[in-house]
Amino acid sequence: MAPRSRRILILLLAATACRRDVSRLDEVQKMVYSVKPAVVRISAYSTAQFHYPTRSLDSIASELGVRVVAGSQPATAAKSRPPHHQSEGVVETGAGGSGSGFIIHPDGWILTSGHVIARTRDTDALQKELLRNGAIAALLKHFPVDELRRLYRGEALEQHVLALAAEGTIDHTSIVNEVELSNGEKMPFKIERYSPALSERGADLALLHIGRKNLPVLQLGDSDAVRIGDSVWSIGYPEVASSTDEVIGGWLSRESDLEATLSNGTITAIKTDITNTPVFQSNVGIYRGNSGGPAVNRDGEVIGISTWGHTDAEQIKFLVPINVAKSFVTAAHVAFNSGGEFNQHWQKALTAAADGNWNLANGELTRVSALFPSSPDLVRFRHDIDRALQSMPMWRRHPVATGAVGVAAIGVLAALFIPIAVSWRPRIPKDALSAKTVVTMISPSGEHSVRLLGRFTILNGSRAGERLGLGGSGIRIGRESTICEIVLENPKVSRLHAEVVSIDGKVLLIDRNSSNGTFVNDQKIDKKFLKDGDIIYFGGRNAIAVAYHA
Repeated sequence: MAPRSRRILILLLAATACRRDVSRLDEVQKMVYSVKPAVVRISAYSTAQFHYPTRSLDSIASELGVRVVAGSQPATAAKSRPPHHQSEGVVETGAGGSGSGFIIHPDGWILTSGHVIARTRDTDALQKELLRNGAIAALLKHFPVDELRRLYRGEALEQHVLALAAEGTIDHTSIVNEVELSNGEKMPFKIERYSPALSERGADLALLHIGRKNLPVLQLGDSDAVRIGDSVWSIGYPEVASSTDEVIGGWLSRESDLEATLSNGTITAIKTDITNTPVFQSNVGIYRGNSGGPAVNRDGEVIGISTWGHTDAEQIKFLVPINVAKSFVTAAHVAFNSGGEFNQHWQKALTAAADGNWNLANGELTRVSALFPSSPDLVRFRHDIDRALQSMPMWRRHPVATGAVGVAAIGVLAALFIPIAVSWRPRIPKDALSAKTVVTMISPSGEHSVRLLGRFTILNGSRAGERLGLGGSGIRIGRESTICEIVLENPKVSRLHAEVVSIDGKVLLIDRNSSNGTFVNDQKIDKKFLKDGDIIYFGGRNAIAVAYHA
């Protein structure tokens, strides 16, 4: 082979071998994948037939001054009788609902909120709710909806609902206590331990058991270590995001109901309930159906359980701290944080994907899929693996087959070229830290007095060498100039990315749920006290780098 041809071949081999593999899971993606398979939907409801006397409808119509809907006269057991002889109507009624929960032991132990399963526990309360809902269904059948809404707003309807419920009866009652796993498997549950809702001076917890083994589980964290401002993610099955919702349910598939909804926020306050038990206040999304689902930290550890939210305040939600639930579970002699076969292989697969080792991830996923087939998250992860493998160079996909060629090519390249060491750190101008530049003082919005907390020196980009004095607590950093005092114009920097505050004379850097993260000395942080000489990356190592000087 001619020398020129050999050089071209070597360059082609080098280009193939050095082709960059950009596909790898980031920390949040890994956390979401690790958590979602263990989240379950819990159904606890009853259905029945409600029988009511039709004579009551005439008196209600007369007293309320509304008209009966044409063609809605109730059916009667004796259809041959004239309408004025009809005596009884029948409608379907129901009570209870659905919520969320999560698996804490691979042998089928599930934790949820007490109020999620409370209705089917109390026979008397369930009977009253079936009667009341049956009365409402009967009125909806026979009177215009707009008229009933008008009466409801004026509170004139409630007494007639109660009166019709008192005159009615129910039969053909059916009770459903069922868990639906994230892969679609359904099975009945047994209530092993229960504590009533917070309003009843309980812990609002329930421990359930199902007959299934080798399940995915969640790890329980330490809620005593949670602080105000910490990031939190809630996972569950809100009714407003399901195929049964009245507004959007018509265009969502039943299969998509298996897809749990993730919502992120922060801990906004730590309070106590009427029994002096701690509760977390948060702005994380919690809606009807989310109750009983887990709230996790960045590591995927459960730090709280979604319990309830204020109907008139979107940002006011509450979580039961997981340490309260730990005591509840321990009293039932159930172990937690025990892992299991599914978690062992699943975590290996996710860790391998985070490291870019998609071949190892592929093998571990095959083992996991045999234990828990048809999970939407495992199916999606399979697609991630397939895409990553397709984008890999041949030597990564088939390391044994191409090993000999690779070794030979590397040997030739080593003889012909000088190795180039590529550092992950940004290229910092030599004089960026030593240049005697003017310090621009930055103060928090609305603060007139200046308290120098330290300085930032920008290390890369067109502003390299620029020095910014930190003139007070509460300086916001991000891409949006209308809300941030320090503006960093880089697409990897979030609109509001981070904030600098002063606590007891120390400077604390807080990540404000940025998309690409905040790093201090190569460690991703939620918050960290800064020390002289720290190198900070806003948006990742290839975005904006600054040095902190005390």
